[in-house]
Amino acid sequence: KDQDKIKLVMPCQGDEYVVREWLVYKLYNLVTPKSFRARLASVTFNDTKTKKTTSPFYGILIEEENQVAKRNHEVSVTRNLRPQETEPNAFLTMTVFEYMIANTDWSVQFQQNIKLLAADSTSIATTVPYDFDHAGIVDAPYAKPAEELEMNSIRERRYRGYCIQDMKKFDASIAFFNRLKDDIYKVYTGCPLIDARYVKASLNFLDVFYATRNTPAALTR
Repeated sequence: KDQDKIKLVMPCQGDEYVVREWLVYKLYNLVTPKSFRARLASVTFNDTKTKKTTSPFYGILIEEENQVAKRNHEVSVTRNLRPQETEPNAFLTMTVFEYMIANTDWSVQFQQNIKLLAADSTSIATTVPYDFDHAGIVDAPYAKPAEELEMNSIRERRYRGYCIQDMKKFDASIAFFNRLKDDIYKVYTGCPLIDARYVKASLNFLDVFYATRNTPAALTR
């Protein structure tokens, strides 16, 4: 509806990882309406020359960027910004989400897997993440952390927001994600397209996040 172009995410290695990434989009839809809507699709390719047809596989249809902006009564903007220059509450929530799913494959400065929305061309911009296949919760076999981060695995969580000395500024975020916990877990327990082993692994992965979030010493560290 109302899309004049649409992105199709293709599997790099197996349908199951496409489904897992699609679930992350569903998670972020719970966090904020300033997020990309995604629809899982069964895709078949028909070669018009050879007349060969592929077996169906999963892909993800991603909402157009301008449509995300229109839904939120804003516009899409392109600017060279530091993270500190974006809307602070939205940025903090986004960075905590990226930490929750163990995704380090993003950057505001380099406009990597981040789009910007604003009320107009001069207003403060809100960060909108996308492209989650390198997240630890997806656990795709081809995903590797950037060498500069000196991480051993994408399953290792790394907070990539700017430094905030006053830990009380995280209180609202902690409360927010605590309220969302049941709905976040239901995304996995309610999906018939993933196997029981992955559901259990994902819930355990989220358990570690919540244990950290609600343990002051661990959260500060």
